[in-house]
Amino acid sequence: MDIDSTAQYTPFYPQKLISVDAIVTVHYFEYRSRFSFAGERHDFWELVCVDKGEIEIYDGKAWSRLRRGQMRFHKPNEFHALKANGIVSPNVIVVSFICTSRAIDFFRDKTFSYTQSEQSLLAEIIAHARNLFATPLDDPYLTKMEARTSAPPWEAQLIVSNLELLLLSLYRTHTEGEHTKQTHVSSYARLSYEDAIVKAALDYFNKNLFRMLRSDEICENVHVSYDLLKSIFSKRFGCGPMKYFARMRIDEIKTLIRNSVMNVSELASHFGYSSIHYFSRQFKNETGMSPTEYATSIKAKTEKKFG
Repeated sequence: MDIDSTAQYTPFYPQKLISVDAIVTVHYFEYRSRFSFAGERHDFWELVCVDKGEIEIYDGKAWSRLRRGQMRFHKPNEFHALKANGIVSPNVIVVSFICTSRAIDFFRDKTFSYTQSEQSLLAEIIAHARNLFATPLDDPYLTKMEARTSAPPWEAQLIVSNLELLLLSLYRTHTEGEHTKQTHVSSYARLSYEDAIVKAALDYFNKNLFRMLRSDEICENVHVSYDLLKSIFSKRFGCGPMKYFARMRIDEIKTLIRNSVMNVSELASHFGYSSIHYFSRQFKNETGMSPTEYATSIKAKTEKKFG
């Protein structure tokens, strides 16, 4: 005998804390070291994230520095501008979107350091945007994204879903302490402590980019043990602090190679390597090719795009 069980079940309708209504633009820029964007004002939200190097951003009141691993939110109708620092060629992600959820106000005037999982969500947004849009992602003056007629129907929703997951992750992580009453250090306080450690380490890395660093020297300046620093970096970036610093140096070297600023011997000396052979070996470990091979490769030419 069939039993109509419809009346026995009561659906639970979850409240959507953050809902993205529309995507306006998705960009991945590879700026030259002297790039400058004069600024604009619009009635939707904008997320600016630094994937490599650093930039200076203006929020209508003051200029501030945004480094690799950080993101900033510009609220609707806020005049904002950005520029490279004249030294490093930065890579920057910009996502603008419409969101009318009340919780989105949490992001006003805030800067965040993103975790490894949040970095993955950003990568998903860019990947699906490349699949969806026929218009290039590296045009800073583009005002309308055109979808490919052949784009799979799920790409747009995946962009929105990953953006909502990113916003929810940031919201949850940075408000967790407000919702948890504990006698010991709250998750929010712990995260703030870790953010301060990461910021101090990245500041020290950027100031000493052109010389070799020892782990004990880094810990002495950041005022933490190496085990703690390694744990935080592994959680945030998927690698230890020494590996992260090595990658920062190689990224900067690749930029100088693409811009034909120095030859291989000059680069090895400028970055404090003990020998050109050790420099070439370290470069190849990170990139899969020697500095000379990279300089003449198609990869270097494709990475030399904007500015």
